[in-house]
Amino acid sequence: MSEVTVEGLEAQLEELAEIVTALTDKQDQRIEGLEQALAALRDGIGGLACRGASGAGEVPRPQPWTARATPQQWSELADWVDWLHAHYQPQGEYRLPPCWPYHPGAAEELAGLQASWKAAMLAAEQSDDNGDQALYWHDRYLWDTLIRANRVIPNACRNTGHASPRELPPTDRTGLPQVNGQPGAAPATW
Repeated sequence: MSEVTVEGLEAQLEELAEIVTALTDKQDQRIEGLEQALAALRDGIGGLACRGASGAGEVPRPQPWTARATPQQWSELADWVDWLHAHYQPQGEYRLPPCWPYHPGAAEELAGLQASWKAAMLAAEQSDDNGDQALYWHDRYLWDTLIRANRVIPNACRNTGHASPRELPPTDRTGLPQVNGQPGAAPATW
């Protein structure tokens, strides 16, 4: 049998202390990483809560692009529409009059078209142009959306210059189902 010495036990004890210290340090690093991840998750959830409903139990209401877009986003959209016109040179029913920003329905259509263009072009780039994303965007979105955007712009805008859209009368609410003896709910503000 081997003889156990005090020096040998002390060396083993020091080695064991070093192992415990190393494990403790690793555990502390893991805990710190988890705490940082938890803080980031809380911040993300807090940001979502701020963007959601303002009151408990309140259903969030979507906002149209024209109501939530910043001046910078409007400017980017105008630049993109100008690029679109220069690049494709649309004619007839596809060409937008320069007053399109005054027509919210046209701006909504164009903002959606721009967003879908960005997504398609990024997908095409990421696939090294081996996919059909760009072709699909041209076929599915470009021309039909330009026609729809033009449908909400008065013909006078194309012929004689901008004409303010005429306000349509509100919905006749007497035809709505009755709720507690009253016609349907008051109009919502979107």
